[in-house]
Amino acid sequence: MAPVPSPVSTLSNATLAEFGGLAQWRDLRYQHPRLGEVAGKLFIGRTLGLSGMEVSLNALAPGGAVPFLHAHKQNEELYLFLDGEGEFQVDGRIVPVRAGTALRVDPAGMRGWRNTGAVPLTFLCIQAKAGSLEQATGGDGIRGEQAPVWPA
Repeated sequence: MAPVPSPVSTLSNATLAEFGGLAQWRDLRYQHPRLGEVAGKLFIGRTLGLSGMEVSLNALAPGGAVPFLHAHKQNEELYLFLDGEGEFQVDGRIVPVRAGTALRVDPAGMRGWRNTGAVPLTFLCIQAKAGSLEQATGGDGIRGEQAPVWPA
């Protein structure tokens, strides 16, 4: 089992952790409450101390598939596909996904996916409570007075 990285708190107001490049994501492991150990998946919210979302890193092996459909009680999910190709099913409709595909699913959407390609289907999944966003970054951002200073 791949070790879960410990956060390195070297910055004020931030938590930093290293999870490796996309090729290392297939070595990640998640202990699913009913399925046991799942290869190529890791939830990182607890490691980073996330308080308004959950994020998982995912690398599904070629030919692999989620063995069940699932929905959520209150969280919508955003899937950002980074590498590979596959199919994603929502409420019985199947759509192709590949690197560059972004897919949002309502909490009630019954979803599942499979890898139809020759390389791992690698993606991020971001969960947040549906309807909880009060403003987008433009309305929430606060511009600092100073420009960043980068070493030469």
